[in-house]
Amino acid sequence: MDNGADVRHDVKRIIAEMDERGYCVIPAVIAPEKADEARTVLEGLLAEEATEGTWRAKTQRVARIAVKDPIFVELMTHPLILSIWREYLDEDVICSTWTANTSYPGYDRIGWHPDFPFQRVNQPWPTDNVSGQTMWLLDDLTVENGGTGIVPYSHLKGHRPAPEIAHEWIEGAEILTGQRGSVMVMNGRTWHSARPNVTDKARSVLLGMYTRPFYVTQEDMRAQLADLDNPSELVQQIMGAYQHQPGLVSNNY
Repeated sequence: MDNGADVRHDVKRIIAEMDERGYCVIPAVIAPEKADEARTVLEGLLAEEATEGTWRAKTQRVARIAVKDPIFVELMTHPLILSIWREYLDEDVICSTWTANTSYPGYDRIGWHPDFPFQRVNQPWPTDNVSGQTMWLLDDLTVENGGTGIVPYSHLKGHRPAPEIAHEWIEGAEILTGQRGSVMVMNGRTWHSARPNVTDKARSVLLGMYTRPFYVTQEDMRAQLADLDNPSELVQQIMGAYQHQPGLVSNNY
């Protein structure tokens, strides 16, 4: 890794940018060839799981990817990404949801929103860092193929976008673009939106939400963990094996 890559992958610099702007795009976290490998696996899953509704919506989500191919477990526990979230959220961070999202040609819906759990947290929101989104670019993201819209500094607003602006372009917003193999990390409070895909090709990303373990996870990661053969201790921890589970209070001492 050259000195330029070292600087771009410096965890403290990444977190400083995320603290300031709400997100940071990290180039070349994996080689384009590795992104192509993951996309090839995903394309097989997309073909297997597509439905009539998928084609009508022009978008497709693939869930439970941790148990569908080892490459997704590898990326979920990537050392740089975990270093960022362990520093940003704490050492006991867990993965709340880990899925793939594909936008097909003709997809045209837009809707500004924060990520989990801030769709449900009472406003004004707590200012502590409790969750963060990770977007892995498996295709080059461009303005034309649906690069994610994002509102810098919106993680500081303390509330969700008002309904009357949820489907309008917000002044000052940016469109996230980058080469496949790059990763965007984002504070869970940051406003962002899907963008239309006006090209003739699909574009795919992986979405990994990481959170403090006292929040209920968005996806049942422990159920997926039970379906993995011989998961490492790290995989167990990230997928919530050691997350507190409710029990009965008793007087047995």
